[in-house]
Amino acid sequence: MTENKLMSMSKVGGRYQVVVPKEIREALNLKPGDYLEVTIVDGAVVMVPQGSYTSRLFGKHQDVWQGEDAVAYVRRERESWRD
Repeated sequence: MTENKLMSMSKVGGRYQVVVPKEIREALNLKPGDYLEVTIVDGAVVMVPQGSYTSRLFGKHQDVWQGEDAVAYVRRERESWRD
């Protein structure tokens, strides 16, 4: 298995901000507003792109709702709240 390596330098700014170099942004298809998970691994800073919160949850536990009509479910729940 070959590993693609792309390395670049970036400077920590006065507000501790780091600019992700253009070639890295393009290689990872990063856009403004994207999230990076930042961790320390063996003394190295590792940044891993993360999808938005909603995109990470999309499709989770869909088997729980399989065969359930969402509108009918909400109506049943609302009816159960009434005295």
